[in-house]
Amino acid sequence: MAATASSLRPGYGLSAGSRRRSTAVFDDRIHAGSQLANNLREYVGDPNVVVLSVSRGGAVVGSVVASALGRGVAHLYYVVRPIPFASMPRLSLGSVAGDGSVRIDNVVARSVGVSDGALLRSIEAVDEELSREQAAFYGAVPTAERLEGRTLVVVDDGMEAGDTMREAVMHLRHCYRASKVVVAVPVCLADLRKQLLRHVDGVVDIVSPVFVGNVARWYALGVTVSAAEQQALDHMFVNGGNGSFDFD
Repeated sequence: MAATASSLRPGYGLSAGSRRRSTAVFDDRIHAGSQLANNLREYVGDPNVVVLSVSRGGAVVGSVVASALGRGVAHLYYVVRPIPFASMPRLSLGSVAGDGSVRIDNVVARSVGVSDGALLRSIEAVDEELSREQAAFYGAVPTAERLEGRTLVVVDDGMEAGDTMREAVMHLRHCYRASKVVVAVPVCLADLRKQLLRHVDGVVDIVSPVFVGNVARWYALGVTVSAAEQQALDHMFVNGGNGSFDFD
């Protein structure tokens, strides 16, 4: 596994006093993207690198990262959702990506006794939702041709539970033969970083606290979309969003 990179040590901003005051580190996601790109300098100018953003907030960060890495580095929107089990909605039976690829966790599916028909209906429902979200992105769809054999830098704007990122990297590992998978996020819980390193080749961040709490607190405007972020979203998506970002 590659060494991790972080601009601030784990535990940053976690003194008793810092818990009581604002800990904002980034003006917005554009600022966060530029800082994150500084920790990804080894990939500058590498045409084998593809930046994959797994959320709309991550797309703002990822667009800045891809631009900083230089011409030839593609930026794609890679949206992945879990396949829910109707009786236990929080249980994932696998995942579906916006490119139509499917990963089924056969061990879980067998253990809960889900029928093939029920599984197929769940997959179709998720796929329909993802198709709309993927189609809203102006850029290219992340197909096997664009991902196989590449160094994939998977970007989000922050992780609290990390469910979205975990589903994305497990899906990538299962469905594609990537040369390397690297997670890049401005804010990543220290324990979550350790968990992710079981599945990826490296985790690059700016802030790696022992306790994240609400990721929004690391941004000056929290979940509110700034004017510059909205401009970036409007440039990338047919529908630029509802004025706020979501974290998982």
